[in-house]
Amino acid sequence: MAPLWRRPSVLLGGAALYAGVTFATYVTLYDPKKRADNAATPAVNDARRLQVFDMNASKYDKEVDWDERLTGISLMRRFLLGKARGQVLEVAAGTGRNLAFYPATAKVVLTDFSRGMLDQVPKTQQQRLASCELQVMSAGELTFPDEHFDTVVDTFGLCSMDDPVRTLQEMQRVCKKDGGSILLLEHGQSNYTWLSGILDKFADLHAQKWGCHWNRDILALVELTRLEVGRCTS
Repeated sequence: MAPLWRRPSVLLGGAALYAGVTFATYVTLYDPKKRADNAATPAVNDARRLQVFDMNASKYDKEVDWDERLTGISLMRRFLLGKARGQVLEVAAGTGRNLAFYPATAKVVLTDFSRGMLDQVPKTQQQRLASCELQVMSAGELTFPDEHFDTVVDTFGLCSMDDPVRTLQEMQRVCKKDGGSILLLEHGQSNYTWLSGILDKFADLHAQKWGCHWNRDILALVELTRLEVGRCTS
């Protein structure tokens, strides 16, 4: 199915710009297997990023909560995660900000390579679901068998890893080909030249603080993995 494109909406608010270039992408599986190389010199690598995540874990939710409310990201999470079905894997799950939005019947496995972030996942939200399991694991090296999950999820994770293409390929590998779906909510490069310029200018500084490269071309990364985009909204 051809993707449905719309220009990203930009919100400039009291909490400053927080990736108003956010878009939610709903992708269904296509023939995987081709390894693509996304070589770039990052401001930080995964080793440094892990230090940043562990250091920020206890204050992370407080830091981003107001920004997410202002930009409507919480509503985007609710819209996207309502589509999750069956056995669900979430990679780069962080502090579990998506848990409140999964259907209560969902059986969810949360993975993240930062134990500090997973330690912040609320017990009450875990208990709300049919089952919830936490595992410390790199999104680019998943230990699950092929076609194991009905739904595979990532939200704001592709910006925060050395090899996002590898992660997409791993997500694709563990997701069922017949009826499985991959759900992505990401921020990245804007269609507006002036906004992309701002993001590029402050990308290294932002990456040093949060481990996040907020100016990546997410749609190009998805295309490299040959995923078939079922729906894309901005």
